[in-house]
Formats: sequence, structure tokens, C-alpha cells
Amino acid sequence: MKFINQSLSAALIVIIAAIGLSGCKSSQKQTSSKAPARAAQQAPASSDVFTRMTEAYNAWSDVTVPVKVSVTKPKKISASGTLVMSYGKAMSLTMKMLFIEVASVYADADSVLVVSKPVGAYYSESIAKFTASAGLTLADLQSLMLGQAFAPGAGTATPSSGKLFTTEPVNLGVDGYYAVNITPKKLPSGVDWHFCAIGQDGAATAAPQLFSLNVSAGANTVECTYASAEVSPAGPIASRMQVEGTVKKHAIDLEVSATTSRASWNTGATPSRPSVPKGAKRMTTDQVLKMLNSL
Repeated sequence: MKFINQSLSAALIVIIAAIGLSGCKSSQKQTSSKAPARAAQQAPASSDVFTRMTEAYNAWSDVTVPVKVSVTKPKKISASGTLVMSYGKAMSLTMKMLFIEVASVYADADSVLVVSKPVGAYYSESIAKFTASAGLTLADLQSLMLGQAFAPGAGTATPSSGKLFTTEPVNLGVDGYYAVNITPKKLPSGVDWHFCAIGQDGAATAAPQLFSLNVSAGANTVECTYASAEVSPAGPIASRMQVEGTVKKHAIDLEVSATTSRASWNTGATPSRPSVPKGAKRMTTDQVLKMLNSL
């Protein structure tokens, strides 16, 4: 059980690293997405896709939802838990295996904390370590978790955010759907990323939805892809996010799925910061990466 707990704790840190891609540089820009192979026919102008997609988003203050994290790489492991997010303020994820709490993650605008009480260890780092180089904020990461586009540094995107992006149609080769790559006009040095949005041809009432986020930073590459959007008080959200790529030379493949039908929205829920057990050992990023090497 201790080995499993160590593996899960390391995997949770990798999730954060995969989303933030800390401190990495790149000169290679990604230009494609793994969107379904479908062609752009009767599609709206690419500049209108962003507007139509973000018009469907609604403001929200907090959400509590059951989730499951399934890791395939670097080690096969899964656990269930509860995700609590207070928009732009904090988020927490408590994971259990066999009804026993094995790890807790907490993040706010200042720091990230991962605690594994069974292992007697914890990891603490400035959130800027994970987000500053890509120009992201906690609100951006929360939007990413929901499968909604965000304006870098400003959280969930709005139609007016469109001026911050360039759009490019993607010719995918099969009738029925269209796709558009959406790239920030201003990107931090060495970091390249873009969204891919998809929509159905001739669907005047159905808004396009976020299909993926592709990131390239140095030798690190990450792609987040999303399941079909579901209706929620926050607008269309994804019930499942797949994260694949390479972080710090480690291949990662994991899925975060949420039971959206059991989500509680705008109830005043507050993410809980886990307590660090007395005598717990603090792990460094290098130690966590060394742990991953042994998985």
C-alpha cells in the first residue's frame, strides 16, 4: 500500500506539472490537433467560432463534484475523490483508495500543496513555479479542468476575449464537422499553445465546443482532450479530460473524469487546505521526479 500511495502522490504532482508546464522553453510550435477527422463545410467564419463558443459560458462561484483519476503512465493506478473549486481563489482534490484517504491536493493563488498522510510526506511549491512561464492563473487552470476556453491570465473566456487570439480553420477531411485552431496573439517566450474548437456543420443553435489544448514547451509536450460537452450552470463543460504527453522526460497518460450529474454548483463551498502531519517529510521536485523514475 505504501508503494501505491507513493505512486499516487507522484502522479498527482505530475498532473499539476502537466497542466502548468513549469519553467520550460521551446522554439518549436505545434500546428496540429488530434481532432476527429472531419471537414469544414458550411462552417461559420473561424473568427465567429470563438464568439459562439464563449457566449455559451456562464459565470460561476464554486463547484463540488466527484471525480476519478486514472493514470496509465508512468504507472497504472486509479483513485476516486472529490474536487472542490472556488473560482479564481482555491481548489482542492481529495483522493481515496478502498475508502482510505491516500492523498490531498490544494492550490490557491499563492501555492500548491500535496499531502500523503499514509506515506508521511508532503510537497509544497509556489504556484508560479507551474504557471508563471505560461502566463496562466489559477482561474485559467480551473477553466481548463472544466473543458472551457480561457483568456491567458484572466480566467474563463468571454466573447470580448476574442481580440486576444488568432483563429485558423482546420481542414479535417470528412463531411459533417468543422474545426478551428485558436492561438493567443501574445505567448511567453519559449511556450507555444493553442486550443482546438469543433462544431457541427449547419447546427445554427449548437455552440462549438472546446476539443483540445495543445502545449509545447522545450522538450515537454502536453495535449488535453475533452469528451463531448454536457450542460451545467456554468454552461457547456466536459465530463472527462485526457492528458497525454511528456513532462521532464517522463511520459504521462492520465484521465480525469467527473460525475457531473452529482455536481453541486454555487453553494458557497470552500476548498479545504489539508494539514501536514507532524514529522512529515517535505519532498522536493527533484525527489518527486526521482520517485517517478522508479515507477
